[in-house]
Amino acid sequence: MPPQALAAVATLLAVLPHGNRIELKLDRGSAELIWISPSSFHFRRVLDGPLPPSEEAAHEAVAITMRDFGNAVTLRSRLVEVAIENRGLRVAVRKLDGTSLMLDLTEARSEGGGVMWERQAPAGVAFYGLGPRTDAGFDLRGNSVRTDVPFLVSTAGYGEYHAGWGTYRFDFTDQTRYRIQGPQIDYYFYYGPTPKEIFEEHNLTVNQPEPWSVASERFGSWATLKASLLRTVHGSMSAAIAPMFNLAAYNPAPPELQARARQLGSLVARVQPGTVGLSEFRQQLDTFFGSYIAELQDRGFPVWHPLPMQIPDDRQGALHADEFLLGDEMLVAPIYEPGGKRSVYLPRGTWTNLETNEATTGPRTIAVETKSLPVFARNGSIVPLDGAAGMALHYFPKLAGEFFLLEGDIAEYSQVHAAPALDIMRLEIESKKERDYQWVVHHLERPSSVEFGDRHYREVAAPGELSDRTWFYDEARKNLHVRVKVMAGEDCVIHLNFE
Repeated sequence: MPPQALAAVATLLAVLPHGNRIELKLDRGSAELIWISPSSFHFRRVLDGPLPPSEEAAHEAVAITMRDFGNAVTLRSRLVEVAIENRGLRVAVRKLDGTSLMLDLTEARSEGGGVMWERQAPAGVAFYGLGPRTDAGFDLRGNSVRTDVPFLVSTAGYGEYHAGWGTYRFDFTDQTRYRIQGPQIDYYFYYGPTPKEIFEEHNLTVNQPEPWSVASERFGSWATLKASLLRTVHGSMSAAIAPMFNLAAYNPAPPELQARARQLGSLVARVQPGTVGLSEFRQQLDTFFGSYIAELQDRGFPVWHPLPMQIPDDRQGALHADEFLLGDEMLVAPIYEPGGKRSVYLPRGTWTNLETNEATTGPRTIAVETKSLPVFARNGSIVPLDGAAGMALHYFPKLAGEFFLLEGDIAEYSQVHAAPALDIMRLEIESKKERDYQWVVHHLERPSSVEFGDRHYREVAAPGELSDRTWFYDEARKNLHVRVKVMAGEDCVIHLNFE
């Protein structure tokens, strides 16, 4: 063992609880563990001297059971157990059934003006995150990554965020372990087990995310467009959830490139349109975006949901960083090369192409060719689209769906629900404000009637004739349109009968 490693080895002398804060008395250096919740904690350590004062905010009390086994101390919440070795302070986190989550393989030691230690990388476990990148896939195995966004997600069921100020390097080139090199030992551990739960725990510990630019080039090209897409998706997987896209770089671009840049940039919440402008689709998404930006603030979810975040058990999805879900409802596969073609991976389930209304069952990879933005709605989703005539609620059966519409001007949520039930389909709008709505139910056989209670809706012969409490059936596309005007506070229920 080299001399610098020997100098870093410390012995745990005592464990002193102070509420959620667990002080670890050492013979050299200092350390502490602060519980954030039953599934998350903040671990800090210095190799020499005292710890700087903690700036950790106060959290609700977490019930902890502590045991000393002679060679290690364990701290057990109702969800996870943390074991800290008495000599060397290696940390292990496991589920209550003993399943390993995170495991330090080496003691921390001074290196390159900072610290370095290694953790286990079990076979079959993938690692995602570490900031905006341009890799085609998500898994970090085989890579060595230098990052200023040290947020990591493991498919073992945990996430870690290194809060120390500075640049970190994570080395995954060894197949059995990964190396962390950074300015200090100061990290948060989050037990999910799903990525969304990890993001929610992370949201409890950090301030509002700093905006960051997805591109810095003065002039846009096909290469920079692809890089911007990949960087935004990888950033979303790394909790870098406030991207900014400046479309001015594409002002002088050829028409095809400019159109594709408009399609991509319009899906970024913080976008500067330049003279390229925003797409019509973006204008239809105002209410949709407002609802998901509220979720971003409340739960820490990005508006763009990378496939490993949305569908974590689909390892095939982790190979596709050039597509994402917009919220929970729509899979988007931007075209970033000339020619209007690309392949699209569709995860399991049924997906409807919004342009063609064609439904495809996944998992499978398909080829698309279009001048439009390829967008596929998930079965069981309700997609709200704003329009001049009101709001269209596109529902894709047969699974039940719901959507919560944030009414920003009154800070309340309107709720829309849809579900099949025996020989009927039930559509419901609980509206907090007066609005014209039009249900568009896709892939449906013609109903025998549209009604609720003793109120029967009138069928019309053309979509242009739709008015309050009327319906139109599009035989060619097998879509049903129902228009209603709903008052503030009204609960509007519609039954589609198929007897």
